Amino acid sequence: MSEITLRQLQYYVSVIDHGSVTAAAISCHISQAAASMAVGQLEKAVGADLLIRTRSKKVVPTPAGITFAAHARAILERVAEASDAIAESMVEMRGPLQIGCAHTLSPRLMPGLVDHFVSNHPLVDVGFREGAPSALQEDVRNGRLDVALVYEQQADDDLERARIATVRLHVVLSAHHELAGRTSIHLAEIAHEPAILLDVPPTVERLTAMMQAAGVEPRMRWTSSNMETIRAMVARGLGYSFMNSPPSTGTTYEGGKVVFIPVADRTAENAIVALRPAGQPAPRRVRAAIDFLRETGQAITNQYSNEDHRP
Repeated sequence: MSEITLRQLQYYVSVIDHGSVTAAAISCHISQAAASMAVGQLEKAVGADLLIRTRSKKVVPTPAGITFAAHARAILERVAEASDAIAESMVEMRGPLQIGCAHTLSPRLMPGLVDHFVSNHPLVDVGFREGAPSALQEDVRNGRLDVALVYEQQADDDLERARIATVRLHVVLSAHHELAGRTSIHLAEIAHEPAILLDVPPTVERLTAMMQAAGVEPRMRWTSSNMETIRAMVARGLGYSFMNSPPSTGTTYEGGKVVFIPVADRTAENAIVALRPAGQPAPRRVRAAIDFLRETGQAITNQYSNEDHRP
């Protein structure tokens, strides 16, 4: 095998991220010819085609290219981490930090995390993306994300997980519902009413299975990929829903009111977790993000622990 250089890996990963050699060259401040030559040399060195060139000048990775990109990202990250380790005690934390977060968790977790880095570690280029848990986890595997924040019941077993907070399933009801004043609710008490569930796989399937395990069959009426839409519909008395990590306010965009009441039935334990590639050392900035999330997550855990002891 011919010699592989870090520059080749850097340019190749940039081509993958930008979708074209031209865009990658601009991002890396090199000529298009230099970027194309580096990728060609890399393909020759590994003895496999890594990219498919299309007529529109866009490129897509081959199956081998996808696998190689994940390893290339890990190598580049380790080299950067080795440099950081030497100067860690002497220089301010810096570098890119890409966080993926499930849609329903993002309003609770991301504002505080971004504010923390902007205020305390301004040289860290923090970015975040919201998405479905399955897509976020795939991007962790491919190296596009440093960490993904999802519920533990949505997490795949091949990724390393760090628990951020324990959560508890709540029923979402209109503030005018006859059961709105309760401290807990059994699923059988609401099963006859219309269910309005979050359409983000595998949410519907898991909630349906949970209710069936409790001996009740949900009356599925509507689904939505937007939790705020669901809350507004519930506030109008059109049905009920569920949330694992309710917000601090029950006011909807329309000014309606909902309440969040813990489920009294025994349900599977769930938690918010941070997912990373298994077996890879976490960069300093990633460790800092997880540590901060654990600190803020303790308040979430305490909130639900206190609910268990309400009169």
